[in-house]
Amino acid sequence: MLTRIFATSKPLNFLWVSLYLLLIFALDWFYTCNRGYDIWAILEFLSMSGLLIFSILLVDFIVRKNELSKKNSFVVVAYSFLLAMIPISKLELTGVVAHVLVLMAIRRIISLQSLKSVKKKLYDATFWIAIAALAWYGAGGILLLVFVGVLLFDASDYRNWLVPFFAVLTVGIIYLAGFWVINDQLPQYFQLQDWNFDLSEFKSMQTAWPAAYLLALSAVVVPAYWLGFRKIMLIRKKRQLFIVFAAIVAWLVAFGVQPAQTQSLIFLMFPLGVALANLTERNQQRPITEILLWAFLLLPFAARTVI
Repeated sequence: MLTRIFATSKPLNFLWVSLYLLLIFALDWFYTCNRGYDIWAILEFLSMSGLLIFSILLVDFIVRKNELSKKNSFVVVAYSFLLAMIPISKLELTGVVAHVLVLMAIRRIISLQSLKSVKKKLYDATFWIAIAALAWYGAGGILLLVFVGVLLFDASDYRNWLVPFFAVLTVGIIYLAGFWVINDQLPQYFQLQDWNFDLSEFKSMQTAWPAAYLLALSAVVVPAYWLGFRKIMLIRKKRQLFIVFAAIVAWLVAFGVQPAQTQSLIFLMFPLGVALANLTERNQQRPITEILLWAFLLLPFAARTVI
């Protein structure tokens, strides 16, 4: 049933996954959230939910535009199911905004494969990530993907390696100028701080279980995704290699942001969703695919009843 529904791409599929996410988010908010139920808390919930649903449309656009999947809704479904694994009570509005901005940057990086307007795309991608880092500092690590994009798609022109630095400089100047105008002074927190490896947030089952599940899934799905393209010439599978690097960078950010936060896992959703959907497409045994889809659908609910 689910295989038949999502094996095609229809607008109605977006409605199903959107309602599914809203249901999961509502359960999280009303049963596990400690932010209260005043008007500002409700607006925060609606804003985060709206942005995450918008990110589904953005993911679908990226996949279609760059042919990362066949004409179906499996990536959208996988992305939505993975998002549902993260309790919304552990997300922040700034982090969700950063995630959407990072997706916009990834859209520009993957499109480098066309070798058209390379420098403009690199500038745009870096600009979005720099803005995302201002919204939530952990997004700054995603800048690694810009250089991965240069390495994979057009490393021969040395100027491509310099463009990201100019984009970061532009955002930095705009930020400092705006801060000066508003506060009549420059920010005073530019100082080195001790870096301590702290995973204390993952001591509770509510956060440890999703993190362990996503880590195990990544260890299986991402290598299998890459091995599935081993017969294709390297020049033709750069997009797939970028997805692998995107998953690796997402985990580096997840462990690099200290103290560790469940929020940082959100950057893993896109590359892992693409890899998971690709394995679903390649599986020609429909009963197995159907069972897997139902398992991913019900797993977030099962996890919440256990924890």
